[in-house]
Amino acid sequence: MDPITPQISCRFRAADADITILSSDGVLFKVHRKNLEVHSDVFAAAEHATLPENGDEVVPLSETADVLDLLFQYMYRQPQPNLRNVDFSTVAGLAEAAEKYVVYSALEWCRMRMQDAIADHPLEVLSYAARHGHADLANQSAQQSVGYRVSKALEILPLPIFQRWILFYEQWHQEEAKFLGNTLTKYEKDIPLLGKCIVDLNPLSTYRDEIEKSGYKSIFREMTDIQFMPVIREPGL
Repeated sequence: MDPITPQISCRFRAADADITILSSDGVLFKVHRKNLEVHSDVFAAAEHATLPENGDEVVPLSETADVLDLLFQYMYRQPQPNLRNVDFSTVAGLAEAAEKYVVYSALEWCRMRMQDAIADHPLEVLSYAARHGHADLANQSAQQSVGYRVSKALEILPLPIFQRWILFYEQWHQEEAKFLGNTLTKYEKDIPLLGKCIVDLNPLSTYRDEIEKSGYKSIFREMTDIQFMPVIREPGL
């Protein structure tokens, strides 16, 4: 049986390309090494790892074609892709690739798109944020994730992050029990709010405004001050 000829990217197939990248799912990207070196710290550091005189050398990467197609767009002078129209799995892959190859032009866009995805994918965003040191994003996604089952968190989070998440999860729910108990025993006027909180996966996110206006803002503040990871602010910020 003849070997399968790899597909060539529709967007990145330059006739004068001097390096060819192979995606994990078998798509070739014919690109210019200078663009990769200028826009990526990692490719810049590896400028002598592959040389033009090596001919038709193909460099395999672990990312899919969909991810590389987006990543390389950030390395060329052209309009940047609209990530709001991209599915979460691909955006998450792009965010990982941008961190891995240190593509500065893509990093902040990926962080913003991952933040937009917290409501639907809090555990996945937490995993990304914790591994790459994005404390604000990690804290937001950790708070949003406390309504999930422990088994689901174990399935998604790497073990070191899961261990930290369990401690956060227990502390959060202890404070939540205190909040609900105070509502039931001291503030009868807020019983309707209590009813909504009981059936919600993460009431302190869903009903944040209503809770802050209630008579127990201090209890609420104790919960929102719980951090998954400390936020280090630069001097003057």
